[in-house]
Amino acid sequence: MAINDDDLELDSEAEADAASTPSKMKKIIIFATAGILVVGLAVGATLYFTGVLGGDAATEVSEDAASEDAAEEEKAEAEVATDTVYHKFKPAFVVNFEDKGKLRFLQIDLSVATKLPSVIDALKNHEPVIRNNLVLLYSSQKADELNSVEGKELLRKQTREAIQKIMKDNIGNAGIDEVFFTGFVVQ
Repeated sequence: MAINDDDLELDSEAEADAASTPSKMKKIIIFATAGILVVGLAVGATLYFTGVLGGDAATEVSEDAASEDAAEEEKAEAEVATDTVYHKFKPAFVVNFEDKGKLRFLQIDLSVATKLPSVIDALKNHEPVIRNNLVLLYSSQKADELNSVEGKELLRKQTREAIQKIMKDNIGNAGIDEVFFTGFVVQ
């Protein structure tokens, strides 16, 4: 049997392929293992620092974050509490009332002041009740009392108390600080 050069070349190529196949497989296994290890470490670190695995660092971070959040909320409330916010009731209150046998009319433009912006939303929400109670209050007035400064101040005080009672009954807080008559007409 004669061996020619072509047969030798084929055999050497087959041997080279056979030798490189285990080397390629080793590289694939090493890279796959390294990738799985990196992903596992990332997941473990995430669970540790979020507190799922009970890491101390997560507790410290969440305590710090909670105290920072509380400080920011207190600061925001302090800032909000210093600024006065106004709400004007629209349209104006117009009522008729009888005084000494004559039919009279009263028109009042009303604004309220508060230091808590959330109270404005509550005022808007409970405006039908507020309007009802104030219309009843205003329609029971006497013209002689409304023409004096003292009478207007008394009505302003009664208005504030009426609104504060409604707010306290509905939101648990008087809410408003002051009431202002921005327009006042008696006919």
